[in-house]
Amino acid sequence: MKIKSIKSQITMLMIVGLVLFTIISFVFYISKSTVKKQSQQNMKKLQETAIDAQPIKEFVVKCIDKLSKDAVVLIGKQGGYTYSSQGGTLVDYSATDEGLFFVKYHNFNVAYNILPPRFAAQPYFSEIPDYPWPTFPYSAPTSNSASNTQMFEGFFGINNMPPLNSSHGPNSIQEQIGAFIDKNMGKCLDFNIFEKQGMGIEMKSPKTSVSINSGSISVRSKIPLAISNQATNELTELTDFSANLDIRLGDIYFFAKELIENDIKNIKFDIGDAANNRDFVSIRVVENAKSKDDIIIVTDDKSLIYGAPFEYIFARRNRAPALHYIRRDTLSFQHNRQITQNDLLQGAELKADDPDEDRYTFKITPELPKTLNIPQIRFKVEVSDGSLSDYQIINVNRI
Repeated sequence: MKIKSIKSQITMLMIVGLVLFTIISFVFYISKSTVKKQSQQNMKKLQETAIDAQPIKEFVVKCIDKLSKDAVVLIGKQGGYTYSSQGGTLVDYSATDEGLFFVKYHNFNVAYNILPPRFAAQPYFSEIPDYPWPTFPYSAPTSNSASNTQMFEGFFGINNMPPLNSSHGPNSIQEQIGAFIDKNMGKCLDFNIFEKQGMGIEMKSPKTSVSINSGSISVRSKIPLAISNQATNELTELTDFSANLDIRLGDIYFFAKELIENDIKNIKFDIGDAANNRDFVSIRVVENAKSKDDIIIVTDDKSLIYGAPFEYIFARRNRAPALHYIRRDTLSFQHNRQITQNDLLQGAELKADDPDEDRYTFKITPELPKTLNIPQIRFKVEVSDGSLSDYQIINVNRI
């Protein structure tokens, strides 16, 4: 009897133990499953948040790409400058400034990249009639004769291009592209379509840096974005965005700079000569776009923006033609001798050069032939392109 009681107790304990083990195992399983499920849900939420942010990132990158292209197009059409009202760094000009700072061409204010010489160090001169130097183009005249050596390189203008990079000065093209993107970013980034989908987006001020490389432009923008998904209460942040343009802006800049440097140092250089074209880059001159001022168009067929070749367009202000030196500026003739042009020019031919390839005409006053009835007469030998002129005075004495 006693033995049966002990066996019953043992059996009962085993049953209780089994039940407890089953309960504990079930609770552990449920707990483990719950943790796993919650982890999966959290991971899914994180994945959903990342997926939701991707269209926003793509939208921002498209804006940067568009604004970068718009800036380059404007810079190209306006002689390297963008104006304050456009989001650029250069002060806006008034209509009365046309002909002083820019030329209006196809509704764009095209800046002068070539200006006449305003001052010069000897042996060069910027003022008529000594411009470009008194004995042009002869290099070493004397009182009785002059060297026959001719020199056509000198100081015929000023390069007014903006610097390419910020390290070379203010209002650089690099700085202007970055400023244009930052100032117009707010207009481009309309997040309304995402907000309608339950996204909250807060944006802080952007800061863009630009690298102008050979053959391309790299744009990096830091735009702090705080993005909230109202459905999941998840938050994420985006900051760094970039775009790359296959535009040879740097190469075209140096191509145009070389043209300008040649044009202002060599009066014989023809900026529109087809021989200057190379590597799918061509030059076209629009003569007399504003009075006697020209427009120079450099076109790169290898750089396409919105399906059209990139153009760098700049203005060239008219410069005076240069009269070739007449060897002697004081002559003597007998009383009542009738003076002809051949006498006045001492058998030489009237010659001149124009730095802008303009047509020019000669004029001698008073008119020839002329009989001297006075002790001395001053003849003015002048060359003019219809706007500006250069001249030399020749004194004739009666003996």
